[in-house]
Amino acid sequence: MGHTIKNKFSEQLQEYVSSGEWMIVQEDYKPEENLKYESLFCLTNGYLGTRGSHEEGTARSIPCTYINGVFDKSETFMRELANMPNWLLLRLYVEKELIGIENCEILSFTRALNMRHAALVKSVCLRDRKGRETRIESVRFISRKHVHRMAVKLYVTPLNYSGIIEAENIIDGTVINFCDAPRFKVKHTYLTANEVLEEKGAYLETATRDDHLHEGCGTCVQIVQGGRDVVKTNMFHSFGEQAVEFLDFDVCEGETAELTKYAVIYTEREVKKEALKETVQKEMRDFRETGFEAEFAMHKECYERLWQEADIRIEGDGELNKAVRFNIFHLMSTASEFDSHVNIGAKLLHGEEYGGHAFWDTELFMLPFFAYTFPEKARNLETYRYHLLPAARENAAANGYRGAQYPWESADDGTEQCPDWTIEPDGTCYRCYVAVYEHHVTAAVAFGIANYVRITKDVDFLLHMGAEILIETARFWMSRCQYIEEKDRYEIHQVTGPDEWHEPVDNNVYTNYLARWNLRYVIELAKTLRQEHGEAYTRLSERINLTEEELAAWNKVQGKIYLPKKEGTQLLEQFEGYFDLKEVLIDKYDKNDWPVRPEILKTTKTSETQIIKQADVVMLLHLLGEEFDEETMKLNYSYYEKRTMHGSSLSPSIYAIMGLKVGDSSKAYRYLRRAAFLDLIDLQGNTREGIHAANAGGVWQTVIFGFAGLWTDDGGRLHVNPRLPGEWKSLSFRIHCPESWLQIEIDEAQEVKVTVLEGKETDIFVNGELKKARRISQ
Repeated sequence: MGHTIKNKFSEQLQEYVSSGEWMIVQEDYKPEENLKYESLFCLTNGYLGTRGSHEEGTARSIPCTYINGVFDKSETFMRELANMPNWLLLRLYVEKELIGIENCEILSFTRALNMRHAALVKSVCLRDRKGRETRIESVRFISRKHVHRMAVKLYVTPLNYSGIIEAENIIDGTVINFCDAPRFKVKHTYLTANEVLEEKGAYLETATRDDHLHEGCGTCVQIVQGGRDVVKTNMFHSFGEQAVEFLDFDVCEGETAELTKYAVIYTEREVKKEALKETVQKEMRDFRETGFEAEFAMHKECYERLWQEADIRIEGDGELNKAVRFNIFHLMSTASEFDSHVNIGAKLLHGEEYGGHAFWDTELFMLPFFAYTFPEKARNLETYRYHLLPAARENAAANGYRGAQYPWESADDGTEQCPDWTIEPDGTCYRCYVAVYEHHVTAAVAFGIANYVRITKDVDFLLHMGAEILIETARFWMSRCQYIEEKDRYEIHQVTGPDEWHEPVDNNVYTNYLARWNLRYVIELAKTLRQEHGEAYTRLSERINLTEEELAAWNKVQGKIYLPKKEGTQLLEQFEGYFDLKEVLIDKYDKNDWPVRPEILKTTKTSETQIIKQADVVMLLHLLGEEFDEETMKLNYSYYEKRTMHGSSLSPSIYAIMGLKVGDSSKAYRYLRRAAFLDLIDLQGNTREGIHAANAGGVWQTVIFGFAGLWTDDGGRLHVNPRLPGEWKSLSFRIHCPESWLQIEIDEAQEVKVTVLEGKETDIFVNGELKKARRISQ
């Protein structure tokens, strides 16, 4: 497989191509698939992301470059990631004929994402209307070493002609958000400068319309043949919101010219507005002096280190292993290790859907991956929530509650970004109640804090940030509980749980359990902090006015929160009245092993049936499994599995993990495959909008928590209870625990080997038996 892929590229591209297990390949060009591949082939480095558009541009395209944390509202109904000027465009002409895949006959086409080194490579052979044939190969990367640098190199070979090729290096400031959706088009930037970069190149500066945050982008092109600069003409043109550098050069039949486009982006978030162009110019000089190959070598080393931390190796199931790596690649590439004021959007930096907003997805689906593999990134994600704690307090107060209520959709300022109204493509509107009722995001933030501290033992974060968040979220739930005197219990009315097809409801069991957990956790946390960190606890409690009387009141309430279930059984009722709805079961699956919507739903509202969108009760069992015995988990998994449509990408991975816990291993494997290939085969038909970030985190959890059976108990002790499927010969991966970096290997006999790579030797429980993880040398 790897040999076949490498043969599709010429010798000069071999260093940018890895073996087949690391390559996501597109082997023919279909315009209708452009948008899907733009998401699949998006490159990110934590600071910015650029979708996988073609350098020459195509008719069907959503060319986007997003800078993490740069949001704007303009005429839209929410702050969303602003589409920055398109730095990528590089067009070639022969006698005014554009040499492009939509302008010429395609004689051969291969494009591939090299996940190992985060590079996008392409090889095409094109024939124009006059019969001239040109081979163009390219490699593109966004530097992980120097995050403000991007580059693309073209190898251009005229196969049956000689002459002059003209080139346009374009920075396109005309880009807009939702360019292919007439009803939703919006422009978030305005032009502030369009000029030559220095003596050569192009510089375009724009600013966001609301906050007037300036962004500067500089590009320049170098053209060499045989190590010699062959540029004949170099001119700069300012065409409205497009900055264009024009170049031309002679070509000879069969000889290859190399065109390298260097690009640099900075914003006012990093440097003062007055120094923006000067900073871009200096970075460009340094970039050109370093050169494409040397910069790529440093970038490549960064990814070698990332994969040392995050790679999962599954022997015996190669295609699945590649799909798992695909999800890990996009997740780890997008998170920032240097900026705690940004989070991870539900579609990463790969598409427009959800505006780049952070949801509960971060804490419950993505955070575990980072806590075990990149703890410093996990801390940044949780520090983001601390930065926005004041806004969460204001949000709670505005809605009549105490403490902190985190928004359902969060951008840069912490205000609620979920719109009050949703507009359909046909122009119809309906009221959107998600932010009004879906309060479980606040419990997710609290759970994420507790989970991060449990895994990493980051006491410093807990004392200075985490404890305050946990206390304020507990205050929110305390004010959200309503005492029902005749039943002597506390209830939570008018909420929506993870299953959004039933809204609003009373006493969603997932929400009520998580509210009770939040209160219980903080009550115990207060005791621990008082005993072990007395001074810090005193300072915090005085600053936020936490009293013993308040804690006592929480304790009284948590013991009486109503948790609905079927009388006389351990079957949890998803919400009060759920069992009274019409019973409808799922009994058909399509070719992709996805549930087929029952016929009855054509004439009956989903909200009137027991059919649910995604894991709700089963999600609860996953998060708070220690509160339920095995029979309770089996009973509820079996009941709700037959009623879940998996209308959200968040759902399959949770059912896979819980399937393994209750012994339904065959379905668990099927669920993992659904999740792992979700975007690669565009299972839900919306990969064009970006990669499903929560699903990517869920895929990792399914392999590690599900099939490897790894978990950390409240005492910080690591457990491994493997349940590898028959398709796998072995599984290996690496994780961080508080004082050690471990490699864990599991063979097909379920035997476990744990090796300490760095740090202290540590105890680990394997199938309940205490063992010592030792260094390789021992």
